[in-house]
Amino acid sequence: METIQVNGELLFELESKQAWVNRVPRILPDKIRGGETWIWVDKNGNVFECGADFMDAEKAETYPCKVYRLQNIAGWAKKNGL
Repeated sequence: METIQVNGELLFELESKQAWVNRVPRILPDKIRGGETWIWVDKNGNVFECGADFMDAEKAETYPCKVYRLQNIAGWAKKNGL
């Protein structure tokens, strides 16, 4: 498996499957651009894609789940005055 690095803004963190059940979707922020992508990542760098992932992360003890808004090139360029 290849390791990758991406740039993103931390939106929030979930400490357990129950936190996911109790807080999502209520805590999801509004999107700031049309094609915006969020990535949900456990402490080992694995991503969450469905409810089964939240259950398995609890069994594997890989919480917290951190949710990031990924940085796109246009946003990076704007921040850097390009």
